[in-house]
Amino acid sequence: MQIKVGILGCASIARRSLAPAFHAHPRFEFTAIGSRSIDKAKEFAAAYKGVEACSYGELIDRDDIDLVYCPLPTGLHYEWVRKSLEHGKHVLCEKSLACTYDEVSELVRIARRNNRFLMESFQFRFHPQNVYVKKLLEEKAVGEIRNVHVKFGFPPFPDGDKNIRYSTSLGGGALLDVGAYTIKSATYLLGNDISVGKACRSRVAEGNVDLDGVLWLQSSSGVVVNAVYGFHNSYQCGYEIWGETGRILLTRAFTARPDFPAEVILETAQGSERQVFKADHFGLMLDYIAECVANSEYENEYNECLVQSKVLESVNNAMEVL
Repeated sequence: MQIKVGILGCASIARRSLAPAFHAHPRFEFTAIGSRSIDKAKEFAAAYKGVEACSYGELIDRDDIDLVYCPLPTGLHYEWVRKSLEHGKHVLCEKSLACTYDEVSELVRIARRNNRFLMESFQFRFHPQNVYVKKLLEEKAVGEIRNVHVKFGFPPFPDGDKNIRYSTSLGGGALLDVGAYTIKSATYLLGNDISVGKACRSRVAEGNVDLDGVLWLQSSSGVVVNAVYGFHNSYQCGYEIWGETGRILLTRAFTARPDFPAEVILETAQGSERQVFKADHFGLMLDYIAECVANSEYENEYNECLVQSKVLESVNNAMEVL
């Protein structure tokens, strides 16, 4: 039985990645696209046979939608994810799930009460390059981990100041965008017990939107994570794990396209090894979602949402402006 999907918004990530992934996946049926503009929704839907265009409200009211994918701006996530869950839909939502820990906690409570799946779309968790790194860590390929350095940043956006990432009312800013990835990579690699040592930002745009940040995090085992992120930078998207006997390096950890040869470099006293992986991490994420929904296995993702939001809030509370 296929899971019927409605996409709530015509964001570029939906056009570029998730709509094609849902359309191609045998266990999902892309059924409807919702937008504030019916013309925009119709233009989006025209690329997919049988997909219907509607408003946001009409989409979540539909009885033939099982799962809602929400790529709206972060500041709109809480409202529309809550409404989707209350209407009995499973939800996949772009990161960050909401702007505060209280909002995320409420969404998890509603999802649990209604027995519905809720997941934040960090697709890199499913790419085989990152799965391979976790295997290396389990095997202690570089001995005990001493330090993890994560970096993620973008050049200026093509649409300039009009980009939603510069809007405080829409949940903009670098922390909830690229910063969220650096935090997720820390918990993905080291476990969910992560504390915040220090957090700083140095550049702030008009409207008090943060443009960059540096974080010092620590795992329960004492591993220090140094994370840097920001807008208006040269493109960086990777992490390095420094161990007692070697290091592991990835240079396209979060955004590797299906045709991109993502490299994992392992350096030890015995020499250097390179493993190359090509994979569609969006499709692999959908495999996982389909299994969770089929087996009503939701608690792991509830916990993932809560841990991520809790660390984000701790970072925000600790944030200093240099």
